[in-house]
Amino acid sequence: MKTYICAAYAGGQGKTTLAQMVFSALRKRELSYRLVAADFTDGTGHSKIGKFFPTKVLELGIGSTLASSKTENDANAPLRYWDRFGGLLLTGGAVLDLGANVVPQLVQWAHHRRVAHIMQQRNSPEIDLLVITKPETHSIDNVSTLIEDVVVGGALPVNNIVVVQNEVGGTFEGQDLARIEKAGAGRHLSFITIPRCTSELWPHLERTYTPVEEALSATENDLSEKFGIEIWSAYAGLMDLRTWAEGVYAELNKVGI
Repeated sequence: MKTYICAAYAGGQGKTTLAQMVFSALRKRELSYRLVAADFTDGTGHSKIGKFFPTKVLELGIGSTLASSKTENDANAPLRYWDRFGGLLLTGGAVLDLGANVVPQLVQWAHHRRVAHIMQQRNSPEIDLLVITKPETHSIDNVSTLIEDVVVGGALPVNNIVVVQNEVGGTFEGQDLARIEKAGAGRHLSFITIPRCTSELWPHLERTYTPVEEALSATENDLSEKFGIEIWSAYAGLMDLRTWAEGVYAELNKVGI
């Protein structure tokens, strides 16, 4: 099975939402994928996506363990820190939520470890890179840079590049995507869109770290009690959430997820 890497070169683009929806879509197809986070963890030991799925996420982290490895009298200690990530690439079957600040570290690790060469030698599972962006010029430029660093620079042997347009901040009409198209020229490059979720439940899901798939399987009575809201808001919010989720699943299906 493939490895799906959900990434962004800036915070707040919707990367964690994308990762959970990719994970959910694969589970709907009864595919057994692991959910992995390489991102900041807080005092609880969980990344943001780890708070949504506290018993399901493998936390690679980038916190104190990595900091201590850098202070060792061993120049290769930070490289070995990310070798666990390399093990995931060799086996596949993982959805990785990759923090913005982690990308340069993993690119450096991949070059030093000659990851592309080793994966090709071992006929390892394919990697799909999903890069998410809001309709902002600097965010779109960041997508191009990420593709150039990870794919064009040869750090990882990415099979498919999927640019996910997150409409939470507006539409992409009139946005210049030429640099992205240039960065992905000659490669399997696709564009999909995640519409803005207008469900009244969304702020409650974010506040309580409730996965979308959990809310979708609940009743309006369950949600009313869980979030302390009126039954009318719970019912309408659930209907809107289902419509939004089905739209997202349809977009992911376009790229084989």
